[in-house]
Amino acid sequence: MAESFKRRSSKTPEKPPAKRINTSQQSKTVPSLSSSDLRTAVLKTVKDSSVLLELSQLILDSVIDVLEPKIKDEVDDSVKAEVESMHETLSRKDEEISDLKKRLLRLEKRAEEQEQYSRRNCLRFSNIPYVTNEGTTPQSIGEIDTDAIVLDICNKSLGTNVTLDDISRSHVVGTPRNGKCQIIARFNSYRKRHMVYSAKSKMKSDSERRFICEDLTRSRFKIVQHLAGLRKAKKISQFWTLDGRIFMRISEGGYKILIKSMEDIHSHLAYGDDTDEDDPQRDGDDLVG
Repeated sequence: MAESFKRRSSKTPEKPPAKRINTSQQSKTVPSLSSSDLRTAVLKTVKDSSVLLELSQLILDSVIDVLEPKIKDEVDDSVKAEVESMHETLSRKDEEISDLKKRLLRLEKRAEEQEQYSRRNCLRFSNIPYVTNEGTTPQSIGEIDTDAIVLDICNKSLGTNVTLDDISRSHVVGTPRNGKCQIIARFNSYRKRHMVYSAKSKMKSDSERRFICEDLTRSRFKIVQHLAGLRKAKKISQFWTLDGRIFMRISEGGYKILIKSMEDIHSHLAYGDDTDEDDPQRDGDDLVG
């Protein structure tokens, strides 16, 4: 009985037979498209504006992805080359400007030196009373006999021997103030001019406080004005001019220092100077004021 049951249970159940597909029936449910129908369907799809827009955007994105790096590289290379070229041009221009500035400074210096040299025979007589020979106030500058005033100072106050033939020309300069004026005189020879200037220290005790100074260029006169302020503030001991050159001493008995610019003054004041009574450059030059 058991064996009979085991034989029956060991038999595998048989699968139902597969259904056969009727290909003729399937071909009837899925219609086939001819090439003309396919072309018509594609054209219809392409004519759809939304589809065209999407396709255009896809194509544009693809083109941008391909061209953007190349264009960027080309632009960067072009701009870099242009910038480098401009930088080189600017560097050359900067050098040219620097050279021109140096040349201009040299030319200005030479012109200033030449101007000062042209004044070598001139002296200025300051704090001169603005009166005529009769002691009256002149109606015009032309009424003042400047030659006579210069001769009077040179011969009486300084004790030098100066004649009218020694003076090339003299006249009032600037505008008279507080009844005082300044007279400039050009001497015919440097020797006569130097003789007068060397004796100017005799006027230090002049009752009318008249004094004589060299005829300086505008830039040198500004330096002298600055030195006068420093001496008044007791920051320097003395200063003077000789043949257009400007000198100063910071301390009494200190070195004689040649001043060519405002920068020279500031640098020497910052550095200071040593005192040396045996300084070979010491001399007896008279002070300006």
